[in-house]
Amino acid sequence: MTKETVKKPGDPGFSLVEILIVLALAAALAAISIPIISSSLRNMQLAADAQNISSTLSAARLKAKSTMTPYRISFDLGSNRWSLEKFNPNNGQFELEQAVNQLSSGLAGSGIRFMEKSESHPGIFPSESSGTITFNTRGIPVDINNTPTSNNIVYISKSGSDYAISTTLTGNVQVWKNNKGRWEAQ
Repeated sequence: MTKETVKKPGDPGFSLVEILIVLALAAALAAISIPIISSSLRNMQLAADAQNISSTLSAARLKAKSTMTPYRISFDLGSNRWSLEKFNPNNGQFELEQAVNQLSSGLAGSGIRFMEKSESHPGIFPSESSGTITFNTRGIPVDINNTPTSNNIVYISKSGSDYAISTTLTGNVQVWKNNKGRWEAQ
């Protein structure tokens, strides 16, 4: 025996008005949350870009030490690109070691860019971004005269959120975040 259920006019259910109210509430929540989520994703992209640059600098330092060959990171501040380069002793030039990297541009133009100069800067570091950061055969950052230096830093920004990536005299790489005018090591 099977029972058939037939809906009667008094049975509970959702009316069209109730469904429309729920849909309107869902649309309102989406309209509020999408900009917040987009901003959070852009901030995560900025932090990820800072970490990618830091990792590339650390890799350059380790490669320089392990191969006894100078390495450098070149920053094209105007086009938001950077590249890892290895010194070729045969021609006395630095040559591209891997593909050129670019700052994130996802999420409808994230606005992440290199800054040529920072109005505020962490500690003893210069306010201008370095065009290149070179590591000698011992993994020590050096200037154009092959003199050890700690004046290596690059700044990236996204509409008021700033990060800096620096190298110390010993070659350690540090990521900094500007938190309301105060730089904090990450």
